[in-house]
Amino acid sequence: MIAKLRAVLTAVAVLTVAAFVVLTLKDQDWALLATLTEPRALLLIGAAIVTNAVGLWFGMLSWRALVVGFGSRAGVWEGARIFFVGFLAKFVPGRVWTLLANMRMGRTVGITPAQMAALYVLNIAIASLTGLMTGLLAAPSVFGGNSVWMALAALPVVVFFARPGLAHRLTGVAARLLRRPEPVTRAPDGSVRRAITMQTLSWLMSSTHVWFLAIAMGASPLSSLLACVGAFAGAAVIGYLMVLVPDGLGVREAILLAALTGVLPLPAAGSVVLASRLLCTVTEIAVAGAALLVAHLRIRPDGNQGDEPRWRISTSQSSSTTTPPTSAA
Repeated sequence: MIAKLRAVLTAVAVLTVAAFVVLTLKDQDWALLATLTEPRALLLIGAAIVTNAVGLWFGMLSWRALVVGFGSRAGVWEGARIFFVGFLAKFVPGRVWTLLANMRMGRTVGITPAQMAALYVLNIAIASLTGLMTGLLAAPSVFGGNSVWMALAALPVVVFFARPGLAHRLTGVAARLLRRPEPVTRAPDGSVRRAITMQTLSWLMSSTHVWFLAIAMGASPLSSLLACVGAFAGAAVIGYLMVLVPDGLGVREAILLAALTGVLPLPAAGSVVLASRLLCTVTEIAVAGAALLVAHLRIRPDGNQGDEPRWRISTSQSSSTTTPPTSAA
């Protein structure tokens, strides 16, 4: 009975995500994207797709670094399977669906629901701080010469990188505010630093797709680079924090449009914004689908990946016992 109920809930979740994805694509203004379908723009669009896809993969590696830090020995494809299932849930309004998906699947790699909840909060903190730091690259274009002082906004990320132990304290504070048990397991400093590094690379790579689209619309390659990269990262974070809006729909576009008018005329900037949303949606679905397919093919029915066991087996002369996963550096 429980198995059937889980199957029904899984099917409902998949259909809900699919419905919101269709609605997201349906609302695009296709007419304004005609310029980007010209032959001269195809190479730039291809580069935009590749950079966005690579950025998504770095984001998964950042998340997996925390999973390993919390004691799991999940392989790359096991981590990818859990990450991208939760990732697709972002098309549904509210952030709870991603967390629920991760908590359910986390048990398969030795992460308890309580640990996954703490990991979820920590991952959001890292993604938000590194995204806002990357967003500072657009400050000179948006605010002019008076933007130097805004570099101070990067200090939280620097402190976070130098003292990763603060991450555990922050998740504890968040747990108390949410009236949840504080996490017992603490991610090692090395895992947090790797997560910060990978997430920063994720923002830099994925945000570059806006630059390629802007060049296709006539922007100067040199003067528009920092503006495009920073504008997308900052807009994406602010849009993500709008909990009731699926994937920051509308919020992200408004902020990105305002920032891009410094390097492109308003009509061209609008076309880039719409093209960015379409490209991101299609790329995210394609990358997630491909990763889930490969993970399905690579992970054996017993849950192991390749020749590496998920649980460490310790043996002695008298008996053999299975011990839970331990933290990996």
